[in-house]
Amino acid sequence: MQAADLEKPAIAGGTPIRTTPFVPPNRYGPDELREVQSALEQGTLFYAQGKKVKQFEAEFAAQLGFSHGVATSSGTAGIHAALISAGISPGDEVIVPPITDMGSIVPILYQGAIPVFADLDLKSGTLLPESVEKNLTTKTRAIIAVQLAGNACDMDALTAIAAKKQLTLIEDCAQAHGTKYHGKAVGHFGACGCYSFNEFKHVSCGDGGIVVTNNAEFARRLRLATDKAYSREPGVSRSPEFLANNYRMTELQGAVALAQTRKINNIVARHHAWCSQLTQRLQECRGLSLPTPTPGCEHSYWFYLMRVLPELGADASEFAAALKAEGLPASAHYIAKPIYEYPLFLNHSAFAHAAHPFIERKYYTGLCPNAEEILRTCVNLQIHQAYGPEELDTFVRAITRVVNWFNQKR
Repeated sequence: MQAADLEKPAIAGGTPIRTTPFVPPNRYGPDELREVQSALEQGTLFYAQGKKVKQFEAEFAAQLGFSHGVATSSGTAGIHAALISAGISPGDEVIVPPITDMGSIVPILYQGAIPVFADLDLKSGTLLPESVEKNLTTKTRAIIAVQLAGNACDMDALTAIAAKKQLTLIEDCAQAHGTKYHGKAVGHFGACGCYSFNEFKHVSCGDGGIVVTNNAEFARRLRLATDKAYSREPGVSRSPEFLANNYRMTELQGAVALAQTRKINNIVARHHAWCSQLTQRLQECRGLSLPTPTPGCEHSYWFYLMRVLPELGADASEFAAALKAEGLPASAHYIAKPIYEYPLFLNHSAFAHAAHPFIERKYYTGLCPNAEEILRTCVNLQIHQAYGPEELDTFVRAITRVVNWFNQKR
């Protein structure tokens, strides 16, 4: 093998730096099995009669420093329960970012409310406070702050806006297990924090979620909002006081989530340390904008999101393809286009017939220029806690090789 072949990237005919896929280890094992067996031995899988969901709620909340935790069937259900608890109603406006999962948006529409998309900070990828303020109207009732990829929003600015305008601030922490802002877990800065336990997050129970809060009345409404507004208090008859769905977590989910909760700190510490080292070692790569934590944020890196700059001499698709050819788990553009460019919004087609209040709002390309630029230029790398020094060296070699090649081609 010639030395020159080693420097030529795989996409140009060189030898790939890695030829075997990065396969994450099974995240479930004896701990989860033990908790599941214990759940089955209870003789019930219903949360109100079993112990696992209650244990999960208590341990997760305590670990993050919250007084209350309410488990849900998914992270999406958690967002919906939070909106119900906040009293969001038809015709209300809720400010959200356009780069997120539909799980952040669907609950707004189901409440009959109107999603209003605010632009993002180009470096952090999180809500731009100036854009949030610009989009406030007399109908605004809430802000959903999405802590994208484990990076916190500027919560100081957002809490100030929410307090000034008397808005409910809900933190979508689905991608932010272990993320801290000024030393406190995200979720502490709004009315609540909504976490996800779906299969692809830092920790998982297949599908599931939890909402944490320090407000006892908000927690009471959350519990009702996840259980058809039924009270499970002894001696209290069913007498729903508002519209709510069935978003209950089962004891089997709770058992797995409980075991996974006890692993969060270790998993997040590994993500943070590994990705911080990656950033440090890529500093000299000309043409890349590396992940930039929001000031005051301890990033938990659900994935590693970077952007290509014009001086690289390649667009995001070309760069991602070159990294994949080297054997890295890379992809371009994340969700491909901002949420407001989905047909659902362009055509106002939420339902087969009859108008929804969001028909009043116009959604169009160009609505959030920074968000569109982020998606046009971003490349993300899949990360998992088993990565160590060998994987770090592989990533650095592959990225550096590809960057140097594109730079030399210019």
